Amino acid sequence: MSRQPLPLECVLIILGFLSEERDTDTMTRLLCINRTICALTLPFLYGDCFNFNMHNNRPRSKKSAFTTVSQLIRTLLRQVHPQYLIPDVLKIAYLSQDNQGDPQPTAYQPTPLFRYGRFIRKMAPSRDLRNHLIDAHPNSPAMKYGADHHLYDRYVADGLIFHCHGDDKNRARADALEMDVYRKLVWTLCQGCMDSIEELSIPMGDIERYIDHLSQFRSLFQVNFVIEKKLKKVGFPDCMHTYVSPEDYGQRYNGMGPNHDRHFGDMAHFVLRHTVVHPHTLRQASLPSSLIFPETSRSSIKIAWFKIMSFLPPLHNPRQIRSSDTCKLAARLKDTDLSHVESMTLTHQWETISAEKEMALNHLKYNKVPFLSRCRSLKHLEMETLGPDMFHWAVLEKKQLDARRQQESIVGQQSSSGQHAHHSNLVPLQSVELFHGMSLKPGQELDDIASAFSDSLEKLTVRGRRDGGRPVSVDLGTVPVAMHGYGWTLPRLRILDFRMPHSQLQFDLDALQRFHALESLRLEDCVNIYRHRDIRPWPSINLPHLKKLYLQGSPALCFNLNSLHYSPRLECLALSMPFTRTFDHYMPSPEEMRDDSVTQGSQDTAIDDHGLSGTPSVSQGYQSIGRRPRFIWDWHLPNLRELDMRAVFAYKFEFQWLQHLPNLLHICLGMMVPPDGIHKRDITLGGLSRKPRQQQDEEGQILSDRYFSFPKLEVFSVLGHWNITTEVLEVFCLFVAPNLRRIHFGHSCVVGIQLREWITLARKMPRLEQSHLNQEFAADEIQKLGLLDHLQDDHRNKRHLKHSFRGGVYWDVLDP
Repeated sequence: MSRQPLPLECVLIILGFLSEERDTDTMTRLLCINRTICALTLPFLYGDCFNFNMHNNRPRSKKSAFTTVSQLIRTLLRQVHPQYLIPDVLKIAYLSQDNQGDPQPTAYQPTPLFRYGRFIRKMAPSRDLRNHLIDAHPNSPAMKYGADHHLYDRYVADGLIFHCHGDDKNRARADALEMDVYRKLVWTLCQGCMDSIEELSIPMGDIERYIDHLSQFRSLFQVNFVIEKKLKKVGFPDCMHTYVSPEDYGQRYNGMGPNHDRHFGDMAHFVLRHTVVHPHTLRQASLPSSLIFPETSRSSIKIAWFKIMSFLPPLHNPRQIRSSDTCKLAARLKDTDLSHVESMTLTHQWETISAEKEMALNHLKYNKVPFLSRCRSLKHLEMETLGPDMFHWAVLEKKQLDARRQQESIVGQQSSSGQHAHHSNLVPLQSVELFHGMSLKPGQELDDIASAFSDSLEKLTVRGRRDGGRPVSVDLGTVPVAMHGYGWTLPRLRILDFRMPHSQLQFDLDALQRFHALESLRLEDCVNIYRHRDIRPWPSINLPHLKKLYLQGSPALCFNLNSLHYSPRLECLALSMPFTRTFDHYMPSPEEMRDDSVTQGSQDTAIDDHGLSGTPSVSQGYQSIGRRPRFIWDWHLPNLRELDMRAVFAYKFEFQWLQHLPNLLHICLGMMVPPDGIHKRDITLGGLSRKPRQQQDEEGQILSDRYFSFPKLEVFSVLGHWNITTEVLEVFCLFVAPNLRRIHFGHSCVVGIQLREWITLARKMPRLEQSHLNQEFAADEIQKLGLLDHLQDDHRNKRHLKHSFRGGVYWDVLDP
């Protein structure tokens, strides 16, 4: 029988997967199987050992995380060759076994079986590992070493730490010690394996010593210049470290500029000399983003970025260009072959544009030859808009092709093969995602996209960037900036996403009628103030393949709900309104909404105990009284899974609408209004009943048949000013939706139930996994009921968690 049942190729595939996931626990166990598996595992385990994944290794606390990291570092330090001296700070931090920090002879025992350092290929410590390098207790030997050697003063002078006072100085001293440990650790472990290192992370303030040994880094493929500790701002939320006061922040921050300029010059010098000593070896380099530096240093880091990228070789026949390649693409644009690029992502949706990336985008924008026209295989594009002319080249190509087709048709020389050849000459763009800020609105480039790529485009996303601060307030009566979609014909378009956070959106409704393959539609703008007389309802839109519909702002107000009659495949529906400047939902007065529903001889009457208190009744059928649309719900959507209604749409919600949605799984009702009580809602038993209560009593109806039943509903979330009594909650959880998995009552939602009553009710719900109650509970009451604070209990994973509750923090109910 073979001692190695698995082929070595299979073992290598398994080890490669474990290495990508950084599952060090499993790889460590594999070392004990036999010599063959051990020899195969060691290069994977230690090749990228500094990419320490805290999530996979699951440390229970910060102390245990430091213990795990220190064990790895201690093992590597034990096998350092005697000719390389280990700095005292590393001996004290990892090799000392007494309270005084003196290294003991036994700390170097046992001697490692292998020289693990020779397996290291990536000397790039992850952020998880760098955050747990030291024991930052004020009385620890390492902290005493830092105080005795004035590390804090040295790093302040070097421009890497703020000069602080008071309690903030203790935190800054710990950062200085961590920087010193990180610098010396990387250098000490790097000395014995310089010739085999492929990726190296160099501390920004420690570049000079690496420049003197450039000749030994003959295998270096990628270099990362990292700042040892991110410079922190102050006067912001408590989750951020506060080092200095906001008053003197600018003065102290900008004083670091000269030191930063020197470090940026060292980065460029390192890359330049390495490309001379070892040509065609170093291909990638990364620098800290300019966003973490003061204004006085951003111009220097921007110049350093482009210098370094110009020293490196261009991207080699790339098929995919990522956001991290933007600066390199701009610096070596002429030398880069873009003919095989299929996916290009130059900026992300939530990415803050740094100085160097802005410079790169401007370089691409003002290039004489449009770089996108060189991407003949491009299928996916995601980037910041470069202006109205960025796709003008594609329109010209499409016109030339159309003219050629027309001429060949007239002459009679057109053939099927020739037509196929002309099609291949066009860029087969299928997905476009454009982002824009307040200074640059989308316009002609969108029309050019629809015109040039009408035969291939399947996804179009246009999103505006919020510049931070409070939401803007836009009245519905404001004139839109531009009309989008006019004249578009996109027969293959499946996803359309328009988000305008700075202005009102106006889209050509006739164009939507021509998007026959549309499956997902999202239209959002920032209109959050309106009057019913300004609402102009849209005509019905026939979208038979629509599966997802998200509307916010004026599109939600003006959307004709009768259109849903023509969308039987709809799976997700969301109707909402953006927040106002006070971070709540604007809603007209109840009188105005009541006048909108009960006018001109309508038979609607106000709802009493058989409806939702304070809500006008809604009749069947979509009507418009003047210019005011009527809100109805009389269609059958058998495939609807998720329903999300916010603001006025949640205020008008009635549970009777759900009986037309047999497969509904998730419902969310959000109504964030000022706490004045005007728009507060009460969920009553009448709102859950099939018939008025008086008629039910006369018929003697069975309790389980008296109320609506939604057996497939799994998630129920209510946000805002709602009142729910204990009786209503019991009926809803036991009869209306007995199979709930998650239930959430948050943000000013008043649930009139005691904690003991809710626990009793929750245990009657067999499938409940998590619940959230926006109430505060006394600590003694929580302990009496057997609840544990799972944010503090380290042994919570040893028992099954069945429910969780909200009471200042989350509380877990442990299964008995």
